[in-house]
Amino acid sequence: MHDLVIYGAGGLGQEMEGLVRATDPGGRMWNFLGFIDDSLSVGTMVSGYPVLGGRERLTSRTTPTAVAMGLTSPSVRADLYASLTRNPGIIFPTLVHPLAYVEASASLAPGAIVSPFCFVAVNASIGVCSFLNVSSQVGHDSVVGDFCAIMPGVGISGNVKIGARALIGAGAKILQGLSVGSDTVVGIGSVVLNDVPDYCTVMGYPARVIKKGG
Repeated sequence: MHDLVIYGAGGLGQEMEGLVRATDPGGRMWNFLGFIDDSLSVGTMVSGYPVLGGRERLTSRTTPTAVAMGLTSPSVRADLYASLTRNPGIIFPTLVHPLAYVEASASLAPGAIVSPFCFVAVNASIGVCSFLNVSSQVGHDSVVGDFCAIMPGVGISGNVKIGARALIGAGAKILQGLSVGSDTVVGIGSVVLNDVPDYCTVMGYPARVIKKGG
């Protein structure tokens, strides 16, 4: 059994607690200790579990500990990963809800999280600490980069490449064969019909650039 904490005690973190329980119904794999949150006081109770402290609680921890990210922001997730992996005892488990379907040929990197009713198709790849929210789909041979946040109901067609730290808003659709750059935001409900460059926000049907720059 491995100690496990969830980083972030907000709504997504609380959903993550349910996902952790679903992946380990007998409680044989994880000893869930509670939440890490930089904005809440130590001892605050969230969903029946305590807030244990902030980032420093993990960077100084000497016991091997698994960390599940309960935060949406891709850049924050990337920053936390860089900070926490300096502690050799911190690991990032891959978690797949039992109501998700992941093809055997798909690959999930450390820290990847797949929520209920998601579908990850043949030869697809999900990057380090990327998160697929409820009912999102990743088509065949598609690549989702590191630290991405794929929000509920997203449809990613086949042979799509999504760069690192992208955020794909709820209900967005991405046409097959396209590329979505790193550090991009695809707005809620948008339909991507053309390649999207790095460092921009796109929105609409068809999706158009509404903001450039990081």
